[in-house]
Amino acid sequence: MKIFKNTLPALVIAVASTQATAIPFEPMFSDYPFSGTQFTVDAAANAYFNTNYGIQIDNAYLYKDSRDTFDGIGVANGEVSKIGTAQSARITFLDTTDFVGIDYLSLQAGTYSAYSLAGGLLDSFNTGSATVNGSYLFNTGTLISYIEFSGTGGYNAISGLRYDYDGTTDGRNDDVTTSVSEPTTLALFGLSLAGLGFVRRKKA
Repeated sequence: MKIFKNTLPALVIAVASTQATAIPFEPMFSDYPFSGTQFTVDAAANAYFNTNYGIQIDNAYLYKDSRDTFDGIGVANGEVSKIGTAQSARITFLDTTDFVGIDYLSLQAGTYSAYSLAGGLLDSFNTGSATVNGSYLFNTGTLISYIEFSGTGGYNAISGLRYDYDGTTDGRNDDVTTSVSEPTTLALFGLSLAGLGFVRRKKA
């Protein structure tokens, strides 16, 4: 009986400690194949991004550009046919995220902003007019629903993107169990119940 007395709390703690949480995720825009150096993100591309990355990209184009010192491939604001005009692009996180980190390429003055699910502005920064590569972290303590990036000529881009994503798009980022797997949890729970029953019988 001493064995069960010492083991049961550990089993119960193991069961109780199981929790689901999101994990930092970094998609690769280069994973989606496109010909040429510029490609307006269409429905087929978004189907891929929705399924694999949990994001929706609106009014933007994929590009290949040597001035991008990160990996040379990213997503820029606007459609290819409208390059040269003021445009704003959006990346929506189908599951909200605690943070968004970006690597950006800005060839003209532009603005990068993060918004809440209700559409409230959470954080924003502006780039200079010269060509600049940089990184920025949106981490406001409020869940981020989407980011927007805009500029006068369609030359404001995001090369790298980091955010919370658990691999399942369902409106929340808490589907990944990090401490104990579900089969293990159920087994431990069953052992705990069996142990409690054994102790009660011994006492009786």
